[in-house]
Amino acid sequence: MKFLFGILALAVFASALAVVDTAQQDRDVTRALSTHRQAIEKLNVTYAELQLEQGALAAQGRVDQIAQTRLNMHVPSADQITMVFR
Repeated sequence: MKFLFGILALAVFASALAVVDTAQQDRDVTRALSTHRQAIEKLNVTYAELQLEQGALAAQGRVDQIAQTRLNMHVPSADQITMVFR
C-alpha cells in the first residue's frame, strides 16, 4: 500500500511540475507574441508613412516643377514634335 501511495505521490508531483513548466512556456510564448505584434504595428505605421511620402514625392505638379527648374525641361513646341508611324 505504501508503495502504491509513493508511486501516486510521485505521479502527482511530476504532473504538477509539468503543469508549472507548461504555464511558464505559455507565458513566454504570449510575451513573444505581444512583442512581435508591437513590432508589426510599428512596421505598419512606418509603411503607411512611407506610402504618404511616396505619394507626395510622385505628385505630378512636383515632378513638373523639378523638370522645369532643375532639369531645364519644357514642353516642346509644335515644330519640335515628330510623329513616327510603323
